Amino acid sequence: MQTNEARDMRVGFIGLGRMGFPMAGNLLKAGFAVIAHNRSQGPLERLVALGALAAASPAAVADSVDILVSCVMTQSEIEQIYLGPAGALQGARPGQIFIDASTTHPDVNRKLAKALAAKDVAFLDAPVSGGPRGAEQGTLAVNVGGDAAVLAKARTVLEVFGHNIFHMGPVGAGNAAKLCNQILTGGAHVLVAEAMVLGTRLGLDPQMLFEALQASSGQCRALDRAVPEAILPRNFAASFTVDGIIKDLDCALRMAGENNVRLLLPALTRQVFQEASSLGHGDEHMAAVIRAMEAIAGVEVGSAQPDA
Repeated sequence: MQTNEARDMRVGFIGLGRMGFPMAGNLLKAGFAVIAHNRSQGPLERLVALGALAAASPAAVADSVDILVSCVMTQSEIEQIYLGPAGALQGARPGQIFIDASTTHPDVNRKLAKALAAKDVAFLDAPVSGGPRGAEQGTLAVNVGGDAAVLAKARTVLEVFGHNIFHMGPVGAGNAAKLCNQILTGGAHVLVAEAMVLGTRLGLDPQMLFEALQASSGQCRALDRAVPEAILPRNFAASFTVDGIIKDLDCALRMAGENNVRLLLPALTRQVFQEASSLGHGDEHMAAVIRAMEAIAGVEVGSAQPDA
């Protein structure tokens, strides 16, 4: 339950996509006053119908709130929100806290923190993990980079998104941790897809194979979700896309190169996802990485049988 002090807090939210919309909606449910902005009007109008106030620009959001949260996909979108014309920096004032929940390279976080510090505005990078389902249920994991005292002030807001909040270190550390997660997530989806294609090509029943793998040492969250929710029913409507994981792997590989760390398997994983994207599956669920493998093997997991 939120305190009266927290309920009086005005929270800005920018970026009402698959993750941002349910996150902002949960802030409203928790009793916060929410002022929102989004490039497309549809999601903004839906959030206003739930009780939010609309703002015409990121600057207008910043001018109206105590804490601002953003959640978008790309580095260019992040920089536009904060540093672009009518960006949040233009409406910033001393004492505010700005939080970016996007997944990006830590250098982007440090660039924003430096620009905001000049206006005496604190910054946290707080990328979230758990997908749209976790965003809806308020069960996201939040990896935070920034000053511990600032996190303490913002914790009431972040706990609306999920109670697994990890303070990883200074600004940029939240995304460093998130990118470590993404190399595991991406690699796991590729391996799950390859295992399911191989088993199907060998004549195994895909449903039975899935159940056997779930009960064995290869069990993992990627298997638990991707197979029954996307691969077997052939439902590749996006929750997190093929192109999205490519973007995150690019950030991880760049970060590794800058720190003399070899990421061999993530580099191969990125190539496999790129193959799926090049075949037109970039906007589909990341489990659609299986579709390129199926084309090569001549099977479709969940329906078609292998050639005789």
